[in-house]
Amino acid sequence: MNATTHRPLPAPPGKAIMALVEQAVQLHGLIVPGDRIAVGISGGKDSLLLASVFHQLKRRGDLDFEWCGVHLDQHQPGFQRDQFNAQIEAMEIPLEIVSEDTWSVVSGALAPGQIPCALCGRMRRGILNRWCAERGFNKLALGHHLDDALETFFLNLLYQRQLDPLKAATPASSHPVITIRPLILVEERKIVAWRDRHSLAPIPCPVCDSFPASRRRDLKQMIEQMRQIQPDLHASVRGALYEGGQAAASGLVGIEG
Repeated sequence: MNATTHRPLPAPPGKAIMALVEQAVQLHGLIVPGDRIAVGISGGKDSLLLASVFHQLKRRGDLDFEWCGVHLDQHQPGFQRDQFNAQIEAMEIPLEIVSEDTWSVVSGALAPGQIPCALCGRMRRGILNRWCAERGFNKLALGHHLDDALETFFLNLLYQRQLDPLKAATPASSHPVITIRPLILVEERKIVAWRDRHSLAPIPCPVCDSFPASRRRDLKQMIEQMRQIQPDLHASVRGALYEGGQAAASGLVGIEG
């Protein structure tokens, strides 16, 4: 082994987080030999942790895969580009940047007061899926965690009348690319603790954070109230949706754009 192998990782994810990641990888077959994986890096805490996780998985040497970070520059006004670049350099994340002015399209299509996140997210996934397919990446890793899964489940239940959990792996409908979510079993509080332990400065989304009213934020409050009744709420959801072998939450069920 060379000296680089023994050098400490910048902001290592820690044993508890890695145990949950390894469980998700094994339960849902998220990484298999020969995979070429693009890791979505927005600059937020979840994607920074995801990059750290892939650093750790790669250096172990028992999984035969390649990975590279990919960041979509959406030309959003107010994005802290210098801070983003500094954080990427400090964490030694190998990164490709895709430049697409989605903000002009999204902002022009919104009705007054409409929250842009859903439209922005669909465009972002489509662009990244196409980029992955064109460059030979068969998987796109995103930083969705267990709290995202819980909120998505209730969003679909309450507003779409569907029992549709966030999948650990989802094939794209128009490209030969599978989206994987290695952090799907990790609670957000663990990610916050990791961020604070390493004194990281994630970059917020300048658009999403300017909309204080959203269904997802309302659900965060509702879920916190549920935790007062059932302190092990996250463990219950993790077991029911992702550790119980349900076909709806494991394997390649569901199609995204």
